[in-house]
Amino acid sequence: MENIFITNGLLEGLHSATSFDKKIEMIHHALKQEHSFIDRISVILYDSLTHILKTFINSSKDNPLSFYECHIANAPSLNRLKNIKQARLVNNLSLFQNGENEHTRRIADQGYQSSYSLPMFDGEGFLGVVFFNSYESDIFKPDALHELDLFAQLINSLIINKLNATRMLIGTFKSALNLVSYKDPETGNHLERMSRYSRLIARELAKAGETRLNDEIIEHLFLFAPLHDIGKIGIPDNILLKPAKLDDAEWGIMQTHSSKGRDIIDTIADQLGLKSFEHIKLLQNISESHHETIDGKGYPHRLKNNEISLETQIVTVADIFDALTSKRSYKEAWTNDDAFNELKKLAKTKLNPDCVNVLLQNKTSVEKIQQQFRDEVQ
Repeated sequence: MENIFITNGLLEGLHSATSFDKKIEMIHHALKQEHSFIDRISVILYDSLTHILKTFINSSKDNPLSFYECHIANAPSLNRLKNIKQARLVNNLSLFQNGENEHTRRIADQGYQSSYSLPMFDGEGFLGVVFFNSYESDIFKPDALHELDLFAQLINSLIINKLNATRMLIGTFKSALNLVSYKDPETGNHLERMSRYSRLIARELAKAGETRLNDEIIEHLFLFAPLHDIGKIGIPDNILLKPAKLDDAEWGIMQTHSSKGRDIIDTIADQLGLKSFEHIKLLQNISESHHETIDGKGYPHRLKNNEISLETQIVTVADIFDALTSKRSYKEAWTNDDAFNELKKLAKTKLNPDCVNVLLQNKTSVEKIQQQFRDEVQ
């Protein structure tokens, strides 16, 4: 019987790539086999709640645009893509070198000469934009555009699959978390604010050269930050809702919510078949270790300094700052200045000083978050 051999496809292994960055790199490599002029593929995502466009994935080493976001109103050409649902071809990006928008200037200044941009959708929902860039001008011909359309659809589908898996994971946990918030009315918009403080801190640290962070990790940090207290669902109501100070025994039980959170995450992820989800470790760290402190006196494992993951240290600072500046049944809201002063004190022993400094240096951004996600009753 004649032997039959199946050759390796250009995209073989795409399904098993360990991160979305790797998937885009594989797609880029495959594209360059036929279209060597494709020098960069990138994806930006759209936050429909705040109307913010934010960088997410990039395939080039000389990435001119990362850790960046802007309101879609400040990107009129991309807003048009969203509205007309059609691609945009720019054959001479040098026209943008003196443009008003930072993102277009930075792309042009890097030396890219042409761009093909396609909006991404999930049904009617706008997801963002995928870009194909080249260092050559007038290089995108009709036959290439047809193939790029197909690759853009592949990327669109991968984005949808990734977001759906993430949404399923987060949705399940948020359903459980809602049981806590129904019992504990303190939350308000706390989770919305602290997740955005977390993203602000992470983005600024990355801009300053923190190599443990990239746009993909920052996006998942933003998505997972609100789940840090998932373990409180396992705390008895008489302790969780006690209006007075907890005694030592009760406080010991309350502290178990961190470990319970990790157990809940492991159990649900296993049941959903998402135990190998690429960013599950980030979620586990945030839930289990957000009460660890750099002096080693936190809980549950008394970790110190770099034993505590960076994402956890970021969430801890964001959580404490919002707790201080929010009204509670047992206290009034602190002013931002008072909260900043307290963070300065804690940065000496308890909190990552670099994370604290980001909030101190970005007070205007902090105030914008507070204004947009203000609690109804303060």
